[in-house]
Amino acid sequence: MSGATKTTPSSPTTGTKKPIKRYLHNYGRYSSVYKNSFALWAEKWYRRSISISLISIVLVVLTILFPVLAIVALAFDMYHYKRRKGLNYVRILSFFESYLLIEAIALFSTFLIYALYMVSLVFASDPEQKRYFRWNYWYQSWWGGKMLFGWSTSLLGIQVELEIDGNVKEKFVAPYNGNIKQRIADSLGVGPKIVFSRHASFADTLVPQGIFSQFYHMRYIVKKELLWDPALDVSGSRTPNFFLFRDAGTDGMDVEMDAIRSMVSDFKPSEPDVTCIWPEGTRFSKSKREKVLESFKKKNDTKNYQLASNLKHTLLPRVGGVLALLESNPCGDILFCYHFGMEASSNFSQMMNGELCNRVVKIKFEQIKYKDIPKTKQERIDWLLNKWVDIDKWVAKQDELYHAEKGTLKPKKN
Repeated sequence: MSGATKTTPSSPTTGTKKPIKRYLHNYGRYSSVYKNSFALWAEKWYRRSISISLISIVLVVLTILFPVLAIVALAFDMYHYKRRKGLNYVRILSFFESYLLIEAIALFSTFLIYALYMVSLVFASDPEQKRYFRWNYWYQSWWGGKMLFGWSTSLLGIQVELEIDGNVKEKFVAPYNGNIKQRIADSLGVGPKIVFSRHASFADTLVPQGIFSQFYHMRYIVKKELLWDPALDVSGSRTPNFFLFRDAGTDGMDVEMDAIRSMVSDFKPSEPDVTCIWPEGTRFSKSKREKVLESFKKKNDTKNYQLASNLKHTLLPRVGGVLALLESNPCGDILFCYHFGMEASSNFSQMMNGELCNRVVKIKFEQIKYKDIPKTKQERIDWLLNKWVDIDKWVAKQDELYHAEKGTLKPKKN
């Protein structure tokens, strides 16, 4: 997932080549080079025909081979049991099988919701599509919150430690029960929110959905590549989300920014809407951090180089998307999302090694009331960067505690 900012095009334009104009695709919630409605329709269903076919084939093959693979996974787990104390390979295999099953269930559910909605129009009109949105939000809460977040964390043996503003402190295996839900809702209060979250792995994109979707309508600003997840493509196109084209370049980013602004411009004080963005723009890794530093060094950008070098566990946030949201935000509070533990699934190798299994994932939300949001552009930039320093220090502290508990704490250099 990704925050938005002005980015360098993957194929830089020259003086003789004009940048390709892009248009907002209202149904698909993303920008496209196509303006004609038939071309947009063809683009969408060409992509879906491939992604749905691939998911179906992999699901069938994995399901057929699952008994054999489970025996192999169990044998590996027994071999490594003294060192790892857990059935990590079995858990990972079960996770992938469950993920594919959830995808299939999700696709069937979206079709069923659409069919039932069409039938319902025979009996009662829905001119503003409020019923359609309500049904899809309910489905997304069930699919993303209870199934993807809840089922997946349970299969992997993950415990969640949740803190909100120092008031709510809960420890649970997702999905949480009704009492915890009520305490979370009471702590956050009514009204819309904007979530600025740390990005350390593909798994952390499920955190807002898993925590908030039972009582908030979730909106996401994510990278366009995620449209290749068919369930996310179909479901995400039915409610206000935006799939960001990160290589739009300086000329094309205006279209992307307009779409980002629309994600909060219709906020109302009494409506339970939450918009989520990951300002770092990509998942943190040591190699990506080095690339960011090298980029600032080549540009002789000493200020940003110093800021980025001070961050050890996060990347320097990109301010473009954040500023666009804050400029258009009429009433929403801000939630900064700190988390630790999800980085154990930052790449496929870590997932296959079961590094996320049997972990305690710590999640902390800090809420800033709308009236306390800085007013000027520079104040907002400084505020965001300072908050990211706080997040980085918090992650460093949790990392130290984790390794001290495991007995793998490295001595500090003088």
